[in-house]
Amino acid sequence: MCSHSVRPGRQDILDFIAQNPGNTGKREIAKAFNVRGSDRIYLKQLLREMTAEGLIEGNRKDGVRKAGTLPAVGVVEITSRDEEGALHGKIIIRGEQQDAPDIIIFSKRKQPVMGDQILARLNETSPGIYRADTIKVIARAGHEVVIGILKGNLTPDKKGKISAYLEPIERRAKHIFNISGALPEDCQEGDIVVAEKISNARSALRHVPQNVKVTERIGPADAPDAFSLIAIAEQNIPIEFPDAVIHQSETLTNFSMEGRQDLRDLPLITIDPADARDHDDAVYACPDDTPDNEGGYHIWVAIADVATYVPPDTALDKEALKRGNSVYLPDRVVPMLPEKISNNLCSLRPNEERPCLVVKMTIDKNGNRIGHKFSRAIMKSAARLSYQQAQAGFNGEPDAAAAPVYETVLQPLWAAYQLMAKARDKRAPLDLDIPERKIIMNNGKIEDIYTPQRLEAMRLIEEMMVSANVCAAETLEKHKTPLIYRVHNIPSDEKVYALAGFVKPLGVVIDLGQPMIPGLFNRLLAGARETEYGFMVQEAVLRTQSQAVYDPENIGHFGLNLSRYAHFTSPIRRYADLIVHRALIRALKFGPDGLPDSQIETLDETAAHISTTERRAMLAERSAKERYLSAFMSARIGDEFAGHITGVTKSGLFIRLDETGAEGFAPMSYLGRERFFVNEDSMSLTGGTTGTTYRIGQALTVRLLETNPIAGGMLMEPASDGDEAGDNIKPRRGSFRRPVAGKRAGAGKKEARPTSKKTKPYKGRKKSTSRAGRRKAKKLEKPKSS
Repeated sequence: MCSHSVRPGRQDILDFIAQNPGNTGKREIAKAFNVRGSDRIYLKQLLREMTAEGLIEGNRKDGVRKAGTLPAVGVVEITSRDEEGALHGKIIIRGEQQDAPDIIIFSKRKQPVMGDQILARLNETSPGIYRADTIKVIARAGHEVVIGILKGNLTPDKKGKISAYLEPIERRAKHIFNISGALPEDCQEGDIVVAEKISNARSALRHVPQNVKVTERIGPADAPDAFSLIAIAEQNIPIEFPDAVIHQSETLTNFSMEGRQDLRDLPLITIDPADARDHDDAVYACPDDTPDNEGGYHIWVAIADVATYVPPDTALDKEALKRGNSVYLPDRVVPMLPEKISNNLCSLRPNEERPCLVVKMTIDKNGNRIGHKFSRAIMKSAARLSYQQAQAGFNGEPDAAAAPVYETVLQPLWAAYQLMAKARDKRAPLDLDIPERKIIMNNGKIEDIYTPQRLEAMRLIEEMMVSANVCAAETLEKHKTPLIYRVHNIPSDEKVYALAGFVKPLGVVIDLGQPMIPGLFNRLLAGARETEYGFMVQEAVLRTQSQAVYDPENIGHFGLNLSRYAHFTSPIRRYADLIVHRALIRALKFGPDGLPDSQIETLDETAAHISTTERRAMLAERSAKERYLSAFMSARIGDEFAGHITGVTKSGLFIRLDETGAEGFAPMSYLGRERFFVNEDSMSLTGGTTGTTYRIGQALTVRLLETNPIAGGMLMEPASDGDEAGDNIKPRRGSFRRPVAGKRAGAGKKEARPTSKKTKPYKGRKKSTSRAGRRKAKKLEKPKSS
């Protein structure tokens, strides 16, 4: 385009991207404008500014494009089929499925099916609508799985057939399934099983029961661990480790001391929840005695060296990648690594030698980090404390376990944290204070539910872990070593505008002209925190945020207000951290077990996969918790509870109870006879007749009508002060059938419906406007002949 170096402007770049759709990156732009030498720095900075201004978007892999458009090639997941049979999908960007735009799928070869992920060429055919031409299917949906309860007679007849059927546990399921083929051993009526749908010509017909083949028995529906096992089966989370993995873990040998710094005399301590089973991080701090950093501190964060025991591309490593992360359910943990590693070899137990990766950070008197250094070391923990024990020590009341390290460790840790807290407050990360309830289980049942006190000891550990994670990202960037970042994008303009519309009726105005930083939301939260709208605003701000994911391309972490961030501190339970450990070993030449080229080449796929397994774990944790809570609440049907609205849809309201955190649903038909309309911008439902409005975060008293522990559902209705609690509510058909008001009040049985078929007198009824109706009316008015 040019023979000499040219510094293009914003419009020049936008025009070039428009004229060259596809994989247009910084290299192509530089070549087109002949950008050379120091002008490359100018171009890099300009592209960053245009990204921040919302003019362009994209990354190194996909190239840059005009903001609001899709890349020329992308991954699309098939999500729906329209009335004409055409498949539609959603784009997946940075491992996250986007809500918009609508994408219509085309394929010249074998047609993809629901749930498949395809690599496709994308073209905008009209505003907001894209055509996806399939290049190849990269992930098959596999067999469609149904989880349900065996019902009927399981005894084979003379022909060897059984008259049993499968009742799905899915709340939205409308049909039962016929069972085809033999059942697994030990299956009994009432068991929960996993089955695969069998496709045939009749399965495409409506109202025809579909056949399924039972592939796995989970266990009795009334077993103590049934709810967790259902959640695990729903998300297809592997439980048992393959024999090769167990064999490798059992034959692990002691670690090598070669090249390790000896920190056994450094009194590092672990501080964790009281019920923690693995302890993979330890901390220590002491004053910096150098003259030029008066009032500063040194802080050590030591993390279990999992890479020592899990070499790349081994059976153990492949299984860890497959799982992606540990899954924490109310009654169990499904670990990423075998117990010998997670609870033994890599658990930083007191007075036992353990390999570790350590970062030594130096902060000044204002809490600002002024230096850091990584090393591969050996350590020996001086104490294991719970958050409560550590907090008592910080308060000057150490117990027997904390007393030996009170002066040497706890006091300097606390002093260092006070400085770090000053720097954190100045950085101003997103300040969402969401209480997390703790469920205590006993023999498969909830024994207690409570909200743990938020201790400064917890914040101390969090702040030191965040700083260590930042150090890991900075070090790897400095050494130009690829890594997987933990990224959190800024909220979309649409969500921020919706938030502004939501808070405006509350008398709160958001200045949309301000820079999009966490402080914008923090001011909003602080102003609402002590008002009756505090919960509403917090829920709305939470829904405005993007979802954090893993990505080899860095876009920063909006919630933490950090320009670079990586997960380094939990390699026992997160594969992302293990990747970062290996990258540090490679970059700093700590040994031959660093990140291999083969894993560098697949970082994109790894990041997308572990983002998916993270969401899978979250879904399993939530569904198991919902089922246990539903069972726990079964004894309180008919009671009234204080709660808050957490979701509004065209079907009704989602409500979370303040007492237990249990969530239930109030169908639209239970809100009143008037028609309600969804306003997505204000996150509300509004009645078309009375103007009654239900909003996200609104406090609401509800009555519990029904629970369904197997499906994890609870049915609720807004409570009324008068006797006519349900007079303005029409009953709903379906699996959740609204109980009769008299039964809820403890009255006797409902009166039997009259069986007489005599026609009521027509007199006084509304006159029909049809000719047939008028003829019928005349007949009814004539006296019958004797």
